[in-house]
Amino acid sequence: MKRIILCLALFILAAPSLALAQGKFIADYKGMVFGKDLSDFQHMKQVRKQGELEFYNRYGDDRTFQGVPLKEQLYGFYKGKLCLVMFMASGPTAYNTLKAYFDANYGPASQPKVNIKQFTYTAGEVTIEMEYDDANKVMSVSYVFKPIMRMMMPAGK
Repeated sequence: MKRIILCLALFILAAPSLALAQGKFIADYKGMVFGKDLSDFQHMKQVRKQGELEFYNRYGDDRTFQGVPLKEQLYGFYKGKLCLVMFMASGPTAYNTLKAYFDANYGPASQPKVNIKQFTYTAGEVTIEMEYDDANKVMSVSYVFKPIMRMMMPAGK
């Protein structure tokens, strides 16, 4: 988990010159607006903490995305502000469904390693990271709100 967050943060800071979003801009995930205070959301339960980054589940949350059943769905807050949404799904059908959805809505993804199914979409101030592990048939997706993630990085980095 730490590695994922660090990689996402480094990617966001190192690549500000990526092409502008070719698709939709994102301001929220399932009605939860990025950058809003934790106190603005109801039914939240903290599940873990990593430094100033806290992860929550939301009671009564819809456990699907684009009709795909989700194994886990976490919301990350930095200094009490929503900056990260992560979810996981299983199987090649989930991968194909979500890959088609992201391609259709956000344009072609950058793919830094051609032999690994890892894709990055830019949607305004939100970066979407999608990764699929063929061996384990597990997919993970992260929505990262760049303005807050930039605050997490030490000055001068």
